[in-house]
Amino acid sequence: MSSHQSSAVSVASVLCAVGVLVIGYRVGRSHAAWKGIRVGTRTARVAHRQAWGYTILMIAGALTLAAGLFHAGYDMSH
Repeated sequence: MSSHQSSAVSVASVLCAVGVLVIGYRVGRSHAAWKGIRVGTRTARVAHRQAWGYTILMIAGALTLAAGLFHAGYDMSH
């Protein structure tokens, strides 16, 4: 394996590890926000807005991670 390939593998590994942590955090925050709505501890309008905000951030993070890994894989194959 050339140094270019091994560095690409290292970058992909770091991206994957960081992505898993970020996505896990976002999933937890999203779940907690929706659970807060079910419990009814805050006003519904603010809680729904916050829950949707966390959910959208989680989806955006997942798509960004997928795009980064796809790009790294594509770059390594060419």
